[in-house]
Amino acid sequence: MDLFDGMFIVSGFTFFVSMISAILLMANDKMKTVKIFGVILAVLMLPIIAILINYIAIGKGLIFIIFCVLILTYLAAEFLLDMVFKIDFRSKTSTHVPYIIVEWAAAFSFLYGTIYLDRTIGWIIGFFFWVFIVVLIYYIVKRRKNNKK
Repeated sequence: MDLFDGMFIVSGFTFFVSMISAILLMANDKMKTVKIFGVILAVLMLPIIAILINYIAIGKGLIFIIFCVLILTYLAAEFLLDMVFKIDFRSKTSTHVPYIIVEWAAAFSFLYGTIYLDRTIGWIIGFFFWVFIVVLIYYIVKRRKNNKK
């Protein structure tokens, strides 16, 4: 495993911890603190760009290049929609569904990419992936309960 593979693994860990933290904060109406994790995700574009350039330069497998492009697409969409244009795309299904598809593509890219690079660390990242799913379910259930009140 080289430096850029290590950066990919650390980026995956950072991605899942940031997503989990942001969703937990949104579930508890701490929206100002959520912005911190938005910034972390925006900064995460830099190592992913470096990893992508390196993987293209060294001729890494096409699957890793696709993983990096999917991750970068999600991070760029998150940054542009939430921080630059400040569009409320989550309120309409027609704009939220494509966002969710890209978000899950990024999550699976980190999951499968890290498992491929290092099986042990990949399964640790897999644990965070499952925590991400549980926290997302918690958020949805809590939001529905609040909407009924």
